[in-house]
Amino acid sequence: MHLTLRVWRQAGPDAPGGFHTYEMDDVTEDMSFLEMLDVLNERLIGEGREPVAFDHDCREGICGSCGFMIDGQAHGPQKGTATCQLHMRSYRDGATITLEPFRAGGFPLVKDLAVNRSAFDRIIEAGGYISVTTGSAPDANLIPVPKDDADLAMDAAACIGCGACVAACPNGAGQLFTSAKLAQLNLL
Repeated sequence: MHLTLRVWRQAGPDAPGGFHTYEMDDVTEDMSFLEMLDVLNERLIGEGREPVAFDHDCREGICGSCGFMIDGQAHGPQKGTATCQLHMRSYRDGATITLEPFRAGGFPLVKDLAVNRSAFDRIIEAGGYISVTTGSAPDANLIPVPKDDADLAMDAAACIGCGACVAACPNGAGQLFTSAKLAQLNLL
C-alpha cells in the first residue's frame, strides 16, 4: 500500500514548525496506525534523520496517550477508536494523510505530534468524590435503571480520558472532559 503522509514537525514549543511530506510504500493494511509511524521512524533513523515524536503507551486503546489529529479529526476517521486501534485498512491505496498534534491550550506542544498532557492528567488523577445515601448494598441494587439510561451511561463510562473531546472542541477547555463522567453519573 502506498501512502503520502503530511506530518507536522516542530522541534519544540518555541521553534517554528511546518508540514513535512513522507512517501510510504511499505505499509500493509493489517498495520496499526502507530506501527505505520514506527516504520516511518525506522526509515528516518536509518537515513540519519530525526524520528517523528509521538506519544503512546499501552497500544490497546486503554490509556489515551496516543492521541493526535488525523486529517483534522481527533484519532482519525473511525469513531470511538483511539489512534493505536486505527488500522491502515481504513485508508485506500494512494491516500494522503495529514497528521497534526492536538491544538488545544490545555495540550501545549512538546515536539512534533507529542503534547504535554500533564494538566489534563492532573484533573483525571484528582478524580471525584460522590456521596449518595442509597441505603444498604442490597437496596442500592434494587433501584431500577431504565435500559435506555443504562445504555447511555455505559457509553459515557467508555471514556478513556484521552482528551480527544477537548482537542476537537472549538472551546477546548480542559474541564470539558468531565462531561462524560457527569453524564454517566446523572443517568444512574
